[in-house]
Amino acid sequence: MTADALGHIVLALVVGAAGCACAQTPDSTASGAPATARVAFVTPAAVQPRQHDQATIFWDDFEQAGDLHDRYFEYDDANGGFVRSPEAGYAGRGHGMKCQFEQGQVSAGSLKVAFGRNPVGGKLRPHDTFGEIYWRVYVRQQAGWEGNPVKLARATCLAGSDWSQGLIAHVWAGEGDMLCIDPATGIRDNRKVTAGYNDFDHLRWLGSIQGHTPLFSPTESGRWVCVESRVNINTPGQRDGAFLLWIDGHLEASRTDLDWHGTWDDYAIDAVFLENYWNQGAKKREARYFDDFVISTRPIGPVVAAEVPTLTRTATPVSAWQAQVSASPDDTDLVWTSKVTDGRELSLSMDSAHGTFSGSRADSASLASGMVHWLRLRERTASGEWSQWSSWHAPFCTGHRQ
Repeated sequence: MTADALGHIVLALVVGAAGCACAQTPDSTASGAPATARVAFVTPAAVQPRQHDQATIFWDDFEQAGDLHDRYFEYDDANGGFVRSPEAGYAGRGHGMKCQFEQGQVSAGSLKVAFGRNPVGGKLRPHDTFGEIYWRVYVRQQAGWEGNPVKLARATCLAGSDWSQGLIAHVWAGEGDMLCIDPATGIRDNRKVTAGYNDFDHLRWLGSIQGHTPLFSPTESGRWVCVESRVNINTPGQRDGAFLLWIDGHLEASRTDLDWHGTWDDYAIDAVFLENYWNQGAKKREARYFDDFVISTRPIGPVVAAEVPTLTRTATPVSAWQAQVSASPDDTDLVWTSKVTDGRELSLSMDSAHGTFSGSRADSASLASGMVHWLRLRERTASGEWSQWSSWHAPFCTGHRQ
């Protein structure tokens, strides 16, 4: 698959996912309590499109050994609390970033990428101006996670050597266990009014939008979640700037009516930060993990799976379980249902040996190539009752077959 083709596939699907309800298949045997098991990850192909995509501004799978200060504009390791670790690799492979919160800890480290033409430095395409970017990262909360850790990421316009900001596209704590988008601007009357970083006295808040996926609930912990955001600056003098957030390929929150900068255009979007900052302090000692961090000028989407996609579920005790695959972000095109699988098994290949193809793949022996798919699970308890199906999550893209 070419990176360009994947970008267009993902854009069409994630935009089409807006407002999508996670409907349940009518099934009298699946009327019990909500499912607790989730897909932890889908085994990825060895090579991912971002590695060769000219639209990629920056990417890090954290496999490169060496000092992170050499790859990032700024890296705060929180005195060893936020480090590259083999515990943190997506799908249990290689390395990722582990953030260890201690009980009551507020600041637990960050990674900051600066790019394009900006007033603070950075070596990534320093002569380019970026009016629109996408960024994506995989995030996993330790099993049994509790609490909303407030800060996750932001894209920003660093607009002065004092780190004053023209805009901030915050992806941070929403209500309950959810994220939200919270856009702010440092431009008024077409001029920069902020001085220094996080100048809250002069920022103008443009209105937050709440998400709906309970990302930080105990049920959703222990699995890898695909978080992607898009930010683009308004046309000078127009209210057509955008800020969108997707969780697992579902559109969580969207603003497409923003006046980020008026007619001010000294700088554009020039930095993305991953952050671990818990304003009220962590509820207990617990860890979260980051992997496959990408910044691009085009939609990024989920991982491309291995040739025969394989899922691994979270290690929730069940007597048996089933999985389904959909070629849409809901159940309008169910393309595969697994056989009932013994609860001692954690992994399952999505093929004809382990399930039945249906819908648009009814006459096939494999999933369609070059498409995004979603997964859901249900489980059977020791009493023999089936749970409801989980929400659709863990999206993956199938590669092109040779």
